[in-house]
Amino acid sequence: MKRILMFCPNFFGYDKKMAEALRNQGHQVDLYDERVSNNVFAKICIRYNVQFFHPVLDRYIARIITENANKQYDYIFIIKGEGLTRNGLSMLRSAYPKAKQILYLWDSLDNITDGVDKLSLYDKVLTFDPEDAKEYRLIFRPLFYHKGFSGKTEPTEFNYDIAFIGTAHSSRPRIVKALTQQCEEQGRKFYSYLFTPHYLVYLYNKVLNKEYRDVKWPDLRTQSLPAQTVREIYDTSRCVLDVEHGRQRGLTMRTIEMLGMGKKVITTNTLIAQYDFYNPKNFFILDRANPVLDVAFLEASYEPLSKEIQEKYSLDSFLKEIFEFGVDAQ
Repeated sequence: MKRILMFCPNFFGYDKKMAEALRNQGHQVDLYDERVSNNVFAKICIRYNVQFFHPVLDRYIARIITENANKQYDYIFIIKGEGLTRNGLSMLRSAYPKAKQILYLWDSLDNITDGVDKLSLYDKVLTFDPEDAKEYRLIFRPLFYHKGFSGKTEPTEFNYDIAFIGTAHSSRPRIVKALTQQCEEQGRKFYSYLFTPHYLVYLYNKVLNKEYRDVKWPDLRTQSLPAQTVREIYDTSRCVLDVEHGRQRGLTMRTIEMLGMGKKVITTNTLIAQYDFYNPKNFFILDRANPVLDVAFLEASYEPLSKEIQEKYSLDSFLKEIFEFGVDAQ
């Protein structure tokens, strides 16, 4: 049994899924949001590394250390690390000198303002981005699917030919609109759920993102869908659309979750062809600039993965690689 202090952004419940999986393996986990607050002001200050906000971040870490003053941790596990300053990391090192500090990056370093500068402060750094792994000599480890997205179901009929559920960033709205129109022209059904966390984020994109010029506020949703609802929609869809952020190169969580579900994926990420699970029968690479549906791909059947490859991308295997202990370690 290991004791783990975990910091992770509150992102669609993945933080809790990881903590739950570690506890199920017999470990003790104290989970905290990586960010001191999820209000828009705090998120902006954290994203752009605003210096006057650093004392607020450090006081947050000091409070957590005080709350856990009588504990000694084996690991300090940090996901993304955007909300921790250099001083905050030093405070954790001083409070828990025996703990191994591990960083997992589920975002590309291009999107983390001072991410590169803090890499040397960790004992181990892993990333979902293959290009960052090469450039900065990090450990490459793609994302995972959890048990809620494991197991293939065979619906008696499909409600949708394509489904997209995700945050409305970068070129996603344009591509979703283009494929929706093509589906309508072909008598096919496209399900889309474009999410934005706040109206201010929408306005920001309207001003600075040319892809947003045709996006109207009623087109977006501010509430994320429950995981079970997402699963039900994907279950009854022929395939799922994935559009990665323009400044990201690693595969999205959605792509890996579809491995668990045994579902075909249409993706704009050309790097997918380099992964060990890639099969052109299961993954169609869509031209981001000129997205055109492939009817033959839509209608073809999914070709199952080997059990070994599928297990490799499970949450338990992910955690085993992160911490270098067996999934049944006590």
